[in-house]
Amino acid sequence: MRAVRLADAHQLEVVELPDPEPQAGEVVVRVDGCGICGSDLSSYKVGLFSDAVPGHEFSGTVESVGEGVRDWKPGDRTVVDPKMPCGVCDDCRAGAAWRCAIALTAGLGFARDGGFAERVLSPAQLLHRIPDSLDLHDACLVEPLSIAIHGVERGRLNGGPAVVVGLGPIGLFTVAVLHARGVETIIGVDPVDDRRRLALQLGATNTLTTAAEVRATIEPAPSVFECSGYAPVLHTAADLVAPGGVMVMLGVPFGEASVAPLMWVTREISIVGSIASSVQDFEDSIAMLAADPSLANIVTRRIGLAEVPAAFEELIAPSSGGKVVVDPAL
Repeated sequence: MRAVRLADAHQLEVVELPDPEPQAGEVVVRVDGCGICGSDLSSYKVGLFSDAVPGHEFSGTVESVGEGVRDWKPGDRTVVDPKMPCGVCDDCRAGAAWRCAIALTAGLGFARDGGFAERVLSPAQLLHRIPDSLDLHDACLVEPLSIAIHGVERGRLNGGPAVVVGLGPIGLFTVAVLHARGVETIIGVDPVDDRRRLALQLGATNTLTTAAEVRATIEPAPSVFECSGYAPVLHTAADLVAPGGVMVMLGVPFGEASVAPLMWVTREISIVGSIASSVQDFEDSIAMLAADPSLANIVTRRIGLAEVPAAFEELIAPSSGGKVVVDPAL
């Protein structure tokens, strides 16, 4: 089968790999689509999880099942939750398996081959059914939408305005979730015109190019969602939070940040991390996408496997477009 493998930092290769064969408890999924995520780009820049096939936002059709798999059969439509928690760490035992370090590193599309391929070998327990009302082409968006749902849950909404900094796919879905939760004033911030336009379609009431512009537009907001993952913007984003408010960090900042936290203390601001999503978030995401197919409009480009290496270089500093999905059939 064809696949895209991360050979080293800034080096993706289209390769031929053996077709996977399911063992006991496993299934082979023929990939319909796999989204390119910001964490994929972060791994690409430093060569993290090299020699593996990236891609953890994927859906497809069951092609074959291994011994003991009773709930799935060839032809079933599925979206896969890529996390593979260890089951024994403190987070797993506390019911927060999405925070498990193994879940965040050893799953499909990370240390284990993922969805930038024609087929993926997956433990059967990671599969979720796709309802008839959800188009298979759109189902690969379930995982990133579940991340936004989890982040909004962490934001402790109180009905006031909300600011979303960074309108990549996670930021755009955060706008959509806030809108669905009844937030009336949503400010989206991103320098890319296409992303600001998409944010308005998803429910943003206003969009701006920089976080610094927000202070001239509205008073500090009770909820700010930092979705860019760009470490230098953290202090500016936190400065947008109202006294007693919260900033949720959905972006994953690999770099260092210079901050002056005195005002965080005197204004009693909460800085909250948000990582991955729970099983309930994943199920809620499936239902939300099935109920509102227009959410899939964040996808502005579907590409074949051969186009993936060039697309990654473009997405490091995007100047246009929204979500990019890899379709192995193209």
